[in-house]
Amino acid sequence: MQEGIVSAGEKQFPVNGRVTIGRTPDNIISFSGDEKISRNHAYIEQRGDEFYIVDLGSSNGSKLNGIPFTGEHHLNSGDYAIFGNSSVVVFSIIEEDHPAEGDEPSGEAEAAAAPEATPEEKKKNRVMLAGAGGALVLAMAIGGGAMYMASGSSCAATAKIISPEPGDTITKETEIEVESDNAGCVAKAIFTIDGAEFATANTEPFEATIDPKDHPDLADGFDHVLGIVLVDKYGERIYEPPPIALAFETRKVVGPANTTVAQNNSNTVPTAAGKKVSLVEIQQLSAALAKNISPNFSYNLSNKQFLEEVQKRAAEYAQDGNFDRAFQYRDAINVAFVRENDIPAAFGYYLALSRSKFSPAKQGADEGIFRMTTEFVESNKYNGPCGAETLSDPKQECAAKAAGMYMKSVYIGLFERDAVYAAAAFGRSPADAGAWKASLPATRNDFWNIVKTPEERERIVRFFAAGIVSENPQKFGLKDRPFAELYKLAT
Repeated sequence: MQEGIVSAGEKQFPVNGRVTIGRTPDNIISFSGDEKISRNHAYIEQRGDEFYIVDLGSSNGSKLNGIPFTGEHHLNSGDYAIFGNSSVVVFSIIEEDHPAEGDEPSGEAEAAAAPEATPEEKKKNRVMLAGAGGALVLAMAIGGGAMYMASGSSCAATAKIISPEPGDTITKETEIEVESDNAGCVAKAIFTIDGAEFATANTEPFEATIDPKDHPDLADGFDHVLGIVLVDKYGERIYEPPPIALAFETRKVVGPANTTVAQNNSNTVPTAAGKKVSLVEIQQLSAALAKNISPNFSYNLSNKQFLEEVQKRAAEYAQDGNFDRAFQYRDAINVAFVRENDIPAAFGYYLALSRSKFSPAKQGADEGIFRMTTEFVESNKYNGPCGAETLSDPKQECAAKAAGMYMKSVYIGLFERDAVYAAAAFGRSPADAGAWKASLPATRNDFWNIVKTPEERERIVRFFAAGIVSENPQKFGLKDRPFAELYKLAT
């Protein structure tokens, strides 16, 4: 049985059922001095052997591993959450030990065996979860924004990192600039990345450098946090400001020409055009696509497995000529999706590229650029506007009209313009798609941990891969024009 632990500052809270987090003292973890935290901000709970974090509609929001989220998200060991942009907790999982029967020590025996804390240990344990947030002091902790009330220290120094800025991507050796106050009593400033020390400075101005070449494991597509800790002459931590979330890129962007698709576990995959696109970039492009196609929905796009799958598929779609192939069916898609069914044209283009690469040639029973069967179209009465045309007609007007009508019932009718789940459901009948939706949780932001079947996952991955390549051809080393030019006049 797994046991979950939530760490806030030097305090640890076992996840026995539900750990509530908020500003008021009735919460298990209370950041009472943080005005950016809602009264009842979030909670973490265990469901079987899995753990979830749930934002309760907080005013200033929550971030998981640096990515804003709403609703609920699955937690992995090592994940960190920032509440209200300032207070931080770290989640970890440990495997429960099950001692042999009769080996369990009694409470009295444990108490007798446990050595009494020394005065120095007691002093270090006196920590306030202050208004700027809980500082994380575990070995794998993420720097939080907390004031350490170090008993016996009169040093009132503070500091904050002013460069690099939150959200920056570190691609080369970078100077870290710090702004400090009342720092005459500071003996040392410790610089950390994800809680691990990598540099120190003993005098003002406290400066250091960070080189991504020294941290190749951080180029993983996720945010990592840069922190600074001030220490007085007694070795006491004085102050630790809120973390700075950064991305890292350690590899060259442009690779040699005529590079084939690599089948490896590296953080960059070369496209057919020789361009290497990192997981960091894949995440950024996917976030932009999701915001454009489903602006009313928030998705967890930080899952590394999902990003790696999109990265691999993007290399498959990164071929010059996508724009010209799509251009042949511009009018058919723009009319069928936008004018007739009020669906974003981009959605139609991404679907067609992801399913057929705009090749209308029949494959088995599947026909047209949307790969639908005549039986499916006729049984659901999507062929009404087609007249004598078929799904294989060269103009693809029938195929576009059938796909537009179908997506109106699924994308708009069932999933209320949630493009990710509509793309995953493509191929299901409306009744089957409705039954599938009913089996899903009410909060569906963390789609990669909700959608488990290989077929649906494959459709989602291909949809994102096709979309980010078609809208960002230069990023993938292509000479194509972005698909946005095909539909910018459609509305």
